[in-house]
Amino acid sequence: MKLKYQLLLLALLSLVFPFSGWIALKSVDTQFRQALEQTAKNSLLSLKASVQQIIKNNQDYELHGLVSVDTEKIILDGDDSDWLDQKAYSYGKTDTLVAKLAVSGGKLYLYLESNDRTFDIHSLDNSNNDELVVAIANNRGLYKYSFFRQAEGWVLSASGSNERPDYKAYWHEKSDGYALEMELTGTDYHHLGFVTVNRNKQQKHLAGTLESSGENLKLIPLVSLNQELAETIHNITSDNNMFVIKDSENRVIYQSNKLPQNPTVSAWQWLITPIYQWLFGIVEDNGKNNWFYRQEDGMAGVKYSISENGITYELQSMLPQGQQNMIQTLLKAAILMILVVFVIMIAYLIYSLVLAWRIKRLNRALQTVLDDSGRLNILMPSNKSGDEIGQLSRGIETMLSEMREYTQYLKELGSRLSHEMKTPLAIVQSSLDNLELEYNEDFLARAKSGTHRLKFILNQLSELSKLKYTLENTPKERFNISSLCNQLGESYKSFIPQLQLNICREDVFVDGSGDLMAQMIDKIIENAVDFTPKEGAIELNLKRENKTVILSVINSGSQLPEGQVNIFDSLVSNRDKKSKKSHLGLGLYISQLIARYHNSKVIAENLADENKVKFSISLEIVNQSD
Repeated sequence: MKLKYQLLLLALLSLVFPFSGWIALKSVDTQFRQALEQTAKNSLLSLKASVQQIIKNNQDYELHGLVSVDTEKIILDGDDSDWLDQKAYSYGKTDTLVAKLAVSGGKLYLYLESNDRTFDIHSLDNSNNDELVVAIANNRGLYKYSFFRQAEGWVLSASGSNERPDYKAYWHEKSDGYALEMELTGTDYHHLGFVTVNRNKQQKHLAGTLESSGENLKLIPLVSLNQELAETIHNITSDNNMFVIKDSENRVIYQSNKLPQNPTVSAWQWLITPIYQWLFGIVEDNGKNNWFYRQEDGMAGVKYSISENGITYELQSMLPQGQQNMIQTLLKAAILMILVVFVIMIAYLIYSLVLAWRIKRLNRALQTVLDDSGRLNILMPSNKSGDEIGQLSRGIETMLSEMREYTQYLKELGSRLSHEMKTPLAIVQSSLDNLELEYNEDFLARAKSGTHRLKFILNQLSELSKLKYTLENTPKERFNISSLCNQLGESYKSFIPQLQLNICREDVFVDGSGDLMAQMIDKIIENAVDFTPKEGAIELNLKRENKTVILSVINSGSQLPEGQVNIFDSLVSNRDKKSKKSHLGLGLYISQLIARYHNSKVIAENLADENKVKFSISLEIVNQSD
């Protein structure tokens, strides 16, 4: 299986945590719901029985009658635009009367509309005009208002008893009849009746709240305006519930709302509410869902209703605030958990794709590391990264760099050896040629010198080969480099009088090989002696800096060559060609190999303020007890 699919599988396994949390949370929510459902059913039955008993014991209380609706401000203009969302009472068959009732601002409003299309108005005799009669009763008495058909406009109030409630009315003629919009001061009314009288061609037609005989006006109870019954219903309704009584047309007769209002809304509510409905919504077997949700705050509740004798009793009951908050808190935690899991999955997927892409790049780079011309392309992708792939890239680059150096060394070895051996071979050849002509001790000495130089070259190459084998097979151990430098310095002073020692007095331990370190110092000191005049000075320094120790050799009287010459390459020598001492140019190369064995490197630099050259190496200090 590919790496990206393995990581994706691990990410999918993390879905077990939110799934198990959802199972546990759903179990808790189900228990809360079942308890609330049973409580709501019992409460509704109890409330219905209580209301019926209260009405039975008090003859002034009634549920069957006219219902007024609480509404906003109504403008008296005879138009029904303010009444469109209210259900109307309709009376009559041929001649019909439509009535609507509302309460607004402590006043009772009536909207009465007739389909009487006759428009015979007798200005001198109202008894021949169509008439609209409104009768209303309160605890002070019964009051009758007669409105005769008139032109469009306000209805003038007729004189009457001072105790009669004040009113305002507006008459509106329509193409299919007329309408009257009426405002009565106060709402303390308990009965209401209205009837239209159509006096068309000496025939009188009535429509409205009439007795069974159809001739007399009948007063109907205003059931929704009984404040005493409304207060009683409110008192018997328990907290966290809303009890509603409706008529057969679903008009609200009485309502007691004790549902929690304005709870603290979480900033997550826009997300919690739809998820809560989706995860925890319960649908009964008959397909009816008795649960409802308030979108503004996400609170959930159960709703039940019972109908009897044209009256519907409805109860809405919400989960207690504490339980609701607990469920929402758990749900919020579950949402966070799910989001975290999805983020982890996406992160795993992206990471796996990036990781696979990086490995493929590295693989393609390795496949094309050797171009058609035989050159090594050592630059690897991701070599700047700090992770394991970056370490692998840098390790491959180091390996390829060494391979390139070694390959270059092998390419140049023949020419360098040829160059180095040409001179001693030429000396031997010319000396032997001269010996054939005449014997001369000078010729014999020159032949011996050339032979000696050839032997030196072969010894140097053998030493280099043995050193590489030694570096590969010598284990690292802890040694005291300050003690080593003191010992070497004292031995050097016996044949290098201008040598100065600056060795730190404390014991400093490093990991590596003391013998190899001594060999490296020998090579650098030998190189310094060759380039230092008799009146010059050589310094061997060992200085501690924090967690590292700096070993340096400084010689005066010379400077490093300018240009691109790398003095640490093999078979590179900048000594005077007239020097009598043989040098193959491997000393500094060997020193650099030993420095790399100690996880460091030799750095050569000119000291700008003086005619001096400094060779230094930095080593990491370790504790003796580690």
